[in-house]
Amino acid sequence: MGQALDQRVVDAAAEWVWVPPDAEEFSGPEYRLTVYPERVSVQWSATSRPVAELIAEIRERARSTGKLVLRWWVNGRTVPPETATALEEHGFRQVETVEVLARSLDDADELRAILDVPQDVIVRPADDPASIRLAGEIDAEVFGGSPPTPRQLADEIAIAAKAVATGNYPIRRYLAYLDDKPIGSAGYSLAGNALRLWGAGVLPAAQGRGAYRALLLARCLDGIDQGGTLALVKGRVTTSAPVLRRAGFLAYGTERCFQEPNI
Repeated sequence: MGQALDQRVVDAAAEWVWVPPDAEEFSGPEYRLTVYPERVSVQWSATSRPVAELIAEIRERARSTGKLVLRWWVNGRTVPPETATALEEHGFRQVETVEVLARSLDDADELRAILDVPQDVIVRPADDPASIRLAGEIDAEVFGGSPPTPRQLADEIAIAAKAVATGNYPIRRYLAYLDDKPIGSAGYSLAGNALRLWGAGVLPAAQGRGAYRALLLARCLDGIDQGGTLALVKGRVTTSAPVLRRAGFLAYGTERCFQEPNI
């Protein structure tokens, strides 16, 4: 892909943080902290202090929010390199590993051929309130989280209404159907010409039927139509990453999430 594109992927991955309308943020010289409705998350950290000091400071800040769960993301840009070891020594445990993968969006026909989506799987945009709610519910069922909050839903519905009116989609959800039944959901966000692909999940009973590939293709084609030139995914190592590699995505490192419950 070339050195310039390598750096572009690294920068785009570092800038990618989901901040819903009902979240709060603190960003300082040593870390970025996001307070979600259900947890607190350290998006990145870089310090010259002993890591134990930073952990104590962030724990105190997290406790002040009233949340019960603290998460801390570690990747190749985390400083110091022994941050992960320090977190484990202070009671955190690793709960997730994602692989940063990317590919150029320069050949729609190649994508269609590689993904080879079965004809019985249909993908439709989730642009109206009912389908947006349904996509969020499927997402929660597949990944074991909570459905979107009322404020998150209202915000996404308003964005979708504006997008439909203008034809410009900075964010969009999709639903996959099999025999006219919704079986999967996925979304994307467009940041400049980087297409961020997120939340692709298929209900267990329908897995292995091509729905994931169908959702991937639909979003990439839409991204190309809107001027996207780079597709970026943070895929779970054991599930989506192998499919993405077969679709021509290349790996650019991993990100690990450490969690401390009951802070």
